[in-house]
Amino acid sequence: MKLKYISWLPAFFMMVIIFYFSSRPVTISNESSASIAEELLNLYETITDNTLQADARSSILAATNHYVRKTAHFMEYALLAMTIAFHMSVIRSNKTRLILVSVLLSALYAASDEFHQTMVPGRGGQIRDVILDTAGAVTGTLLFYYAITLIARIRKNKSTATVK
Repeated sequence: MKLKYISWLPAFFMMVIIFYFSSRPVTISNESSASIAEELLNLYETITDNTLQADARSSILAATNHYVRKTAHFMEYALLAMTIAFHMSVIRSNKTRLILVSVLLSALYAASDEFHQTMVPGRGGQIRDVILDTAGAVTGTLLFYYAITLIARIRKNKSTATVK
């Protein structure tokens, strides 16, 4: 019985993390993603043994920063959906309910998060971010569902193999 309530905690913590990141002013948020983009570009230069010229490096860095930010959006919501799907699996929801609830709650949270960002200095809400976040939620939900389905099949095969 307690597990039914405790299993919401990962989703709650993921929502808190998303809220925290969305509450940060754009300058701070951009610094975080820019440092990751910088590290990726440094890694590229090291692997290829190719040092980029300043103007090329600057434009590639800007593009990489954009993709880092969008990937972070996608991953946050993939993880949120997985944590919701985890709860749904704990309460033994059927496949359809697990998928629908995980995706819909994540999409609603994405929409509310974009609205929240309109109140943060330098940030704004964008419908395309809601779409990207929802795509992340769909991906996370399906990955979770396929993982638990695979685990169930493996367990079933092990139990039938030991019975024989």
